[in-house]
Amino acid sequence: MNNDNASGSHPKQLMVWWVIWFAFLVGIVQIYFIIGRTVESSTANASFNFLGLAPFVVSSLIRWIVLPKMRRPQSALAMFIVGIAIAESSCFLGLFLFPAHKVELFALSVLGIVQFAPFFARKYFS
Repeated sequence: MNNDNASGSHPKQLMVWWVIWFAFLVGIVQIYFIIGRTVESSTANASFNFLGLAPFVVSSLIRWIVLPKMRRPQSALAMFIVGIAIAESSCFLGLFLFPAHKVELFALSVLGIVQFAPFFARKYFS
């Protein structure tokens, strides 16, 4: 796509995607186990519990609909980071707004981040 690929820099650029993905994944696990053990589980109003699913749904739409349409690696990387950050927010909603469902929302957050594993990013550098 650009002249940097000819010089062999694309493996380094792809490594950036993997490092960002891994950092988000490890970070959310650490945050959950550090902050999550101090948060008390409570029975929240059941009428708003579905709101914790919204970030997972939005991040899934970004991953499976928006990212495949991206052509430039710079734009795709930005959308990749936004999608992962949105997936991560499910965990925070579980910790602070819906503590009765913190385990489920943590699991959705991890699943949301895992779906962004940058196997697909090779297409931007070939």
